[in-house]
Amino acid sequence: MIGYKLSGEHESLPYAELKALLELFNYNSDIKRYGRYCITEKSPGREIVNRAGYIDESHKIIYIHNNLNLEEFYNSIKDIDFNFTGTFAVRTLKLDKEYTKDIKSLDIERKVGGIIKEKSNNKVNLSKPDNLFKVILLKDKIILGKLINERDREYFKKNRPHLRKFFHPGCILPKLARAMVNLARVKEGDIVLDPFCGTGGFLIEAGLIGAKLIGTDIDWRMASGTLLNLEEYNLNNQILGIKKLDAKNIKDYLRELNIDKVNAIITDPPYGISTAKKGEIENILYELPEVIKKGGYFVFAYNKFVELDLELEGLFKIYIHKNLIRHVHVYKVL
Repeated sequence: MIGYKLSGEHESLPYAELKALLELFNYNSDIKRYGRYCITEKSPGREIVNRAGYIDESHKIIYIHNNLNLEEFYNSIKDIDFNFTGTFAVRTLKLDKEYTKDIKSLDIERKVGGIIKEKSNNKVNLSKPDNLFKVILLKDKIILGKLINERDREYFKKNRPHLRKFFHPGCILPKLARAMVNLARVKEGDIVLDPFCGTGGFLIEAGLIGAKLIGTDIDWRMASGTLLNLEEYNLNNQILGIKKLDAKNIKDYLRELNIDKVNAIITDPPYGISTAKKGEIENILYELPEVIKKGGYFVFAYNKFVELDLELEGLFKIYIHKNLIRHVHVYKVL
């Protein structure tokens, strides 16, 4: 079995992203969810975490104890044959702190580490272990797992929008952009369109997983800035077209590119800006699904819920500040 630790930054978005990625990797079995922890049968734990925005870690599950009795847990894992090579360390994850706040992580790590050392005769290395065992404490479970992969936290720090060649305030952060690309089930070779491309955040994240890219913006500075940012990420070969364009004319532009329909649209249209300047945004949102292939996805953020004649697979409220809530829509074209 494989376990996944979800980010605590949002209640429902990380789980939706996990389900989308499991679908992308053709995983069709059940997912058992325990708050911020999910368990599957065999699934690609390393690859899913590599792609994810809000999935922190994956573990190979060794043992599940169905209550929070630590002494019972310690006695049970003494029967496990710990067979691995290299050094190791043990870390505790308390994912239901209301129920585990009085449990001391260090005591668990010392006790479990002692059992593993006695059973395996392997050496402990607390700073750079070859194997990292995780004791996951939930409301009514203790899970022992071995780390498969953890999310590259530095990527999202080092690639924040203000560090790019072209920046404009109000950009969606890379972590959310990556999650929205994943919610759109984008695969390598898919054509992804952002008709309000801004500084190119969605196109960067889609491009990094191998998608073909089309972007437009009514503001020439944004279209030019998107090109600069895509060049910075060495994504030039994946660009099918970037153009200054009013999004209501997107069908004509796709015809220019000899493209009938795209696999996904992922976008963050402007809100709070006069329609005279930016076009009739909501009318454009109603029309955009016409250029998406059957089975494709329309994922967008907006300052309120927009009901479309499509299958709504998810709606997530992202609180930016007291005056702005992004509503992330996930629609599937049937």
